[in-house]
Amino acid sequence: MTSGKYSIGTKIFGAFIAMSVIIAILGAAAYGVLSSAGTMAATTFDGPLMAVHYAGAAQSDFISLQMAQLRFENAPAGERPAIAAEINNLSATFNDDLAVAEQRSLAPEERRLIRQINALVGAWRDARNHGDARQLERLDTQVDDKFDLLIELNTDNSFIMRRQTLGAIDNYKYDTVGAIGLALLLAGGITLFLRRRIISPLAAAASVADRIARGELQTPIPHGGDDETGALLKSMMVMQVNIRQMMTRETELRRSAENRLADALETSREGVILVSPDGKIVLANSTLRDFFPQIAPALVTGASFRDAIALIQTQLAPGAEGAPDVSGHAELELADGHWIRMTASATSEGGSIIFLSDFTMIKDREESLRRASREAEAANAAKTRFLANMSHELRTPLNAIIGFSEIIHGQLFGEIGNSRYLDYSGDVLRSGRHLLEVINSVLDLSKSEAGKMVLDLKPVNMREVLKDCITMVREQLAEAELSFVVAGLEQDLCLAGDPAKLRQIFLNLLSNAIKFTERGGTVSVGAGIGPAGVSVTIGDTGIGMSPEDLDIALQPFGQVDNRLERRYEGTGLGLPLTRALVELHGATMVIDSARGQGTRVTITFPKADDLEFAVAI
Repeated sequence: MTSGKYSIGTKIFGAFIAMSVIIAILGAAAYGVLSSAGTMAATTFDGPLMAVHYAGAAQSDFISLQMAQLRFENAPAGERPAIAAEINNLSATFNDDLAVAEQRSLAPEERRLIRQINALVGAWRDARNHGDARQLERLDTQVDDKFDLLIELNTDNSFIMRRQTLGAIDNYKYDTVGAIGLALLLAGGITLFLRRRIISPLAAAASVADRIARGELQTPIPHGGDDETGALLKSMMVMQVNIRQMMTRETELRRSAENRLADALETSREGVILVSPDGKIVLANSTLRDFFPQIAPALVTGASFRDAIALIQTQLAPGAEGAPDVSGHAELELADGHWIRMTASATSEGGSIIFLSDFTMIKDREESLRRASREAEAANAAKTRFLANMSHELRTPLNAIIGFSEIIHGQLFGEIGNSRYLDYSGDVLRSGRHLLEVINSVLDLSKSEAGKMVLDLKPVNMREVLKDCITMVREQLAEAELSFVVAGLEQDLCLAGDPAKLRQIFLNLLSNAIKFTERGGTVSVGAGIGPAGVSVTIGDTGIGMSPEDLDIALQPFGQVDNRLERRYEGTGLGLPLTRALVELHGATMVIDSARGQGTRVTITFPKADDLEFAVAI
C-alpha cells in the first residue's frame, strides 16, 4: 500500500496547486495591467485634457465678458441693467471654469498662469468699474496672451502624458508576454514531471502486461517507485511468478494426463486411431494392430490414414459391404469371419478419432434372434392355420351336436320317456353353444392377429346397437340380482361400423361386468357425443383389477385368477378380442380399474366424417 505522500493522487494534486498558483499570478498581473491602464486613461482624461477644455471655456467666457462690456458702454441707459446682470453671470461662469482648469492642471506652471490670469481679470473688473478704457484694453491683451500660453502648456503636458502612457503600456505588454512565457515554461515543467513520474511508468507497465499476455512470461518487469504505479509493477512481478508456477503445473498435469491417456488407450480392448487435421496418424494402439495383424506395420504413428484405410479394405471379406469412413460409422466383415464396428468423431482441432471394436458376438446374437424371429413367425402362421383348420373341423360336428340337441331338447319327434334325458340334452345344447362361441372367438382373434379380419362397414346408430345388447343381457342381470343404469341413449349416436362386430364388443364388456360384479352391485351403460366422436362407457362395481391384472387380462387366454379352483370361469379371450375389434374400427379403448373399486371401460369412436377404415387388418 503506497503512502499518501508519494501517491499519484498527491502528485496530481500538487501539480494542480502549482498550476493554480501560476494561473493566479497571471490573473493578478493581468488585473494590474488593466488597473494601471484604467488609471492612466483616467489621469490623462481627467488631467490635461480636462484642463485644456476648461481653460478654453474660461477664455471663451472672458471674450464674452469683453463683448458684453462693449455692448454695455454703447447701450442706452435703459438696457444697461440687463447687460450688467449678464456680465455678472458671465463672471461667475468664468470663475467656475477657471477653477476647474486649475484643479485639472498637473504642472505647476499651469497653476501659476491660472493664478496670474485670475489677478489680471480682477484688475480688469476694477478698471471696468472705474471706466478706465485704456487700462481695460491693456488688460484684455494680457489676459488673452496668458490664456494662449496656458492652453499651449496644457496641450504640451497632455502630449507628454500620452507618451508616458504609451510607454507604460508597452512596458506592461512586455511584462505580460514575459509572465505568459514563464507560466508556459512552468506548465511544461510540471507536465514533464508528471510524465516522468506517472505516464512513463504506466506505459512501461502496459507494455509489460501486453508482452506477458502474448505469452512472454520471461519479460523483465521494471522496478517502480513508491506510488500506485510501483505497487502495480510489484503486483505484476508476483503475478508473473504465479503464472510461471501455474504454467509449470499445467504442463506437468498435461504430460501426466497424456501419459495416462496413452496408457488407457494402449490397454483398451478397442482399437483407437487418432488422426491429425493433415490426415496423418497421431496415435494407433496395439489392439488395432491385433485386429489387422497382416497390415500392422503400416498402422503406426506418422503414416497416412488414407493409405491405412486402403489397407484395411484389403482385409474385408469378399463381397462385404461398407467402406471405412472418417465421417460416421461402418460395420466391417473381415475375411476371417470377425465383425468390426468403426465409429469416427471429429476433434476440436479439425482431426478425427476412430474407435474400432469387435462385435462378432453381437452379430451372432442378432443372427440367432433373426432365426428365432423367423421360426416364431412360422410357428405363429402354423398356429393360425391350425386354429383355422381346427375351428372348421370342430364347427361341423358341433353344428350337428347343437342341431340334434335342439331337436331332442325340443322333443320335436315326441316326448322323451325319462325327464332326465331332457335335462341332459339341455346341458349338451348349452355346452355345444358355449364351445361354438369359444371356437368363433379363437378364430376371430386368430384372424385379427393374421390381419384377415374384415369389417362390413355401414351407417350405424349406436343407440340401437346398445339397446339390442341391453335386451340380450337383461335376463342375466336379473339372475345376478344386479342394478342396471342406462344414460345417454335419448339421442342418435351415428357412426360408420360393422353392426355385428359392435354388438360383439359390447356384449363381451357387459358379460364381463355381470360376471365380475357381486350380487347387489350395479352395472351401467352411458353414451354421448363429444369433440372426439361417439363415446360409450360400460361400468360396474365389481372386483376390479390392478394394473398388473389388467396387463394379464389383455393377453390372449390370460386369466387374472388362474387357480384350479378359480371362481370366475372363462377362456380369457373376451377382452383381447374386444380390443382387437375396437382397434379395427379405428376407435380407442381406455380401462379405468382398481381392485375392489370396480371397472370402467370407455370406447371412443371417431366421427363418421373422419373415419378411414382399412377393409382388412
